Amino acid sequence: MGNIQLFGFALIMTASSGSLAAEDFKPPRLDFGVPDLQGIWNYQNRTSLERPAIYEGELEIDQATMLDKMVSTPDYIAALEATGAEAPGPHNVGGYNGFWITPGDALAYMNGKFRTSLIVEPEDGRIPWREEGEAVRRAQRYILPMGRGESDGPEGRTLSDRCLLSFSSTAPFMSSLYNNNLQIVQSPTHVMLLAEMVHSARIVRMDQGFRDLPYEQWLGDSVGYYEEDTLVVETVNFHPWQVGKERLTSAHMKLTERFTRVEDNKLHYSFTIDDPSLYSQPWTAEFPMYSGENLYEYACHEGNYSMRAILAGARTMEVNPSAPGQ
Repeated sequence: MGNIQLFGFALIMTASSGSLAAEDFKPPRLDFGVPDLQGIWNYQNRTSLERPAIYEGELEIDQATMLDKMVSTPDYIAALEATGAEAPGPHNVGGYNGFWITPGDALAYMNGKFRTSLIVEPEDGRIPWREEGEAVRRAQRYILPMGRGESDGPEGRTLSDRCLLSFSSTAPFMSSLYNNNLQIVQSPTHVMLLAEMVHSARIVRMDQGFRDLPYEQWLGDSVGYYEEDTLVVETVNFHPWQVGKERLTSAHMKLTERFTRVEDNKLHYSFTIDDPSLYSQPWTAEFPMYSGENLYEYACHEGNYSMRAILAGARTMEVNPSAPGQ
């Protein structure tokens, strides 16, 4: 991933102060004795999942180094020179403009340093693909930009087209174009993790085992427990149809997430993905979450005119095979 994606709008950011957590910080506790993680937490940041080549061997950098790298790399200069009148247009302009996109204006900032990647293990900050997983990823990278071709039913469209899952609504949480907010609600027996994106909710059963289900679930089967002041959530039994630009999901994946309140207004979030069918080893990423304000209604089906038009067109061609487009 290029440095333009990693550092877009970084010049206008302001760095958070303080370290990840004060050594003597004690999180507030709920009536039933566990650390209070409840509330709305924002996890937007502009650090890429994988480490760009210009930061090989560097997990953390200071602000001066980050700015120097940003303005001195050939990629940055080339991008500026390509904005002239003769510059070619993008392959796919998409369906959004800047008004709707709020991915944040700062890099992930932990322990007084900016992070060059969310991945901290392996040490190179890269996803450790197996050869088989890399082949699947290459195929998906071809399909996603080119489109999925003709669709005569909703099953042929992506999960985001169908308003089922989208961007950061899947597990694990990762910063995306917008709606990067999470609400946590705790009870003695369950924890709810509600993503603002598509309002997808995971219900975590505390101190219980995984269920023996005859089917996969979009967000998997989640169980949880506390390790001192950290909420640990383990999830298995994912439906394998989830496809993203940076990672893949299979029915063999196990996700382990950790939520730790390190300041009054900050959580430390990490996740580890273990899937031997796709990756040569487990890999771990981490970033901070900060206190948010509100969750807003996520309306998707209500404005999903493209899906309606796709299905209506297919039904028309079934009735009249000579209709335009057949």
